[in-house]
Amino acid sequence: MQRKRCLLLFLATIFLANCNLALGEPVGPSPDSPWELSVYQPDGKPVRLGNFATGKRLTVLLILGADCPLSQKAVTEVANDLAKSGASERVGLLGLLVGRDDAQDIERLRQEFKVAFPLFLDRRNTVASKLGVKVVPTAVLLDEQGAVLYLGRINDRVEQLGKRSKVRRHDLREAVTDALEGKPVRVARTEAVGCPVETRQATPGAKGTVEYYRDIQPILYKNCVVCHQVKGVAPFALVDYEDATLWAETAIDLMERKVMPPGQAESDFPVEDSPSVATPAEIDRIRRWVSEGMPQGTPPTKPLDLPPFDPEGDSLGKPDLVLRPEGPMTLGATGDDLYRFMVFKLNLNRDLNLRALRFVPGNRKVVHHTLVWYADSAGQDRIAADKDLKNALMTPDDKGPGYGQTAMLGKYLKVDANSAKAQFEQIGGYAPGHGCWNAPTGYAITVPAKTDLLVQFHYHRSGKVETDFSSVELYFAKGEIDTAQDLRTTNINDERFLVMPPNQRRRTHCAWTVEDDCRLVTVAPHGHFLTMSQTLTLEQKDGTRQNLLHFPNYDFNWQRSYNFRTPIPLAKGSKIHVSSLMDNTSANPNNPNKPPKAMFMGESTGDEMVYPFLTIILPKKSNWNLQKGFASLYRTGILSHALKTEFGMVNPAEKADPVNPAEGKRP
Repeated sequence: MQRKRCLLLFLATIFLANCNLALGEPVGPSPDSPWELSVYQPDGKPVRLGNFATGKRLTVLLILGADCPLSQKAVTEVANDLAKSGASERVGLLGLLVGRDDAQDIERLRQEFKVAFPLFLDRRNTVASKLGVKVVPTAVLLDEQGAVLYLGRINDRVEQLGKRSKVRRHDLREAVTDALEGKPVRVARTEAVGCPVETRQATPGAKGTVEYYRDIQPILYKNCVVCHQVKGVAPFALVDYEDATLWAETAIDLMERKVMPPGQAESDFPVEDSPSVATPAEIDRIRRWVSEGMPQGTPPTKPLDLPPFDPEGDSLGKPDLVLRPEGPMTLGATGDDLYRFMVFKLNLNRDLNLRALRFVPGNRKVVHHTLVWYADSAGQDRIAADKDLKNALMTPDDKGPGYGQTAMLGKYLKVDANSAKAQFEQIGGYAPGHGCWNAPTGYAITVPAKTDLLVQFHYHRSGKVETDFSSVELYFAKGEIDTAQDLRTTNINDERFLVMPPNQRRRTHCAWTVEDDCRLVTVAPHGHFLTMSQTLTLEQKDGTRQNLLHFPNYDFNWQRSYNFRTPIPLAKGSKIHVSSLMDNTSANPNNPNKPPKAMFMGESTGDEMVYPFLTIILPKKSNWNLQKGFASLYRTGILSHALKTEFGMVNPAEKADPVNPAEGKRP
């Protein structure tokens, strides 16, 4: 009897459990669903988020920050992604602005970025906190009951704040596809990278040992505001108290990791225009200010002047000649960064002596950096019929003059490797805060007759369609110049570097021998996306070594040149050593290949190279053939291409040096 009673009790338990399971399946949103949380409409009225559930099988909820540049791009990118994949009919889209954003921010996003989907405010970060969202933009994929199917990044374009690369994985798109097909989402959580959701706010009337006007504003104006000002190249401003309270924690993070300011360099010689870098004491001061509630303090009687965007260029006066490309460049809202060569016609019948060149970006939002060369005018005829080159790397929304990146220089140029005469040289460029090239006093660079300017543009996208019509200003040498001296540009090419095997970190070495007495004016580092750091060391004839320039965190996206305050004498027989640390592993966020694959030496950004630029003062009577560096580059390129296409070989001669795992690690 006892056994029978136990058996009935066991069967009843199973029955009741099954009933509970069946009855417990939610018909509508569960109490924990984001649909049950309150948000604010643009008119300030609170409303249940679920009231705006789209009625479609799935809904993408975008958590955004109106001033975060990555959020601005996300509103366009996600809408385009859903439309292109054909999912927009079955997937709804809602946007939620966090923190201090208000109705004006909603209207600005709608107007500037043509946002067509509903936008709401999460004023107290209620929804963001409930979902565990710490950065914007973050994408949340919900089903009809409000269950979270996916939460994280939109794609892997940005794997570290301040570092962008080509998209290799569309995480949100894959999650939508899986859910629509009735499959479990393969990767339900990813780590989003973006602007931190504001967790601290300024305390009204706060008092402390650190104040904004007295202590913080001078630091930001010295180190940041040259780019971070209204209509500046940076994606947000840091010019006033409200700006600083909004972005202080982000600034601390980027300064500590030495991501900002970009282009930081170390040298044993005084460098004229090296970026101003916040000291550890200054970073600690900002951190203490945040912890004390961000006291405002008393505004100064005379407000600080905004630093000029291009201080060198502003002092040059009126240009003698202004050049523009054939027409404006229209850049689509979304997609990978665009590299584009454009020809600026000079129509020279005689040599031209330049004292300065200034690149003026037409649209600072999208012109990231440029490099300027003079080159044989006949080059345009050689590539005019190359339709593939003209259309290379263009998205359907991109329109404008110029040519694609891949092997452009090799097709445009025709260099005589046996001639010492200058035929192709870099003479300037542009990076934020640095758009002017100046010859040392008493010198000029000679641009030969029958050459044009060739400008390489690096464009990045803003999240909306943009137009750029940049110009180059030329300033002629009119006073006395040293006619016995030439200002020349050359390159150091590592001929031993042919291939970088996958899943390795290694250091390359090469040396460049000075063949005639000269003086070094400028150095510009150069590598591609595997290059982590680059060091140029001067070895005098007596064996003494000095650090010319060390770039501990080289970044292809922030290339620029560095002028020495006083030209450095280089004696015949001395050497310049170049060492580059390369990372072809998955730990390198800039690696264009995931998983990593062998990268060969080549001009294209899909390849890799070691190729720093030098500008020197050299006697005109010198027979030193500075074109050899460029000729060497193409000899190496031909051999590397043969290995890549014919044999699939990995360079067996070059052994990897032991590398400290922490050295050159992306911050």
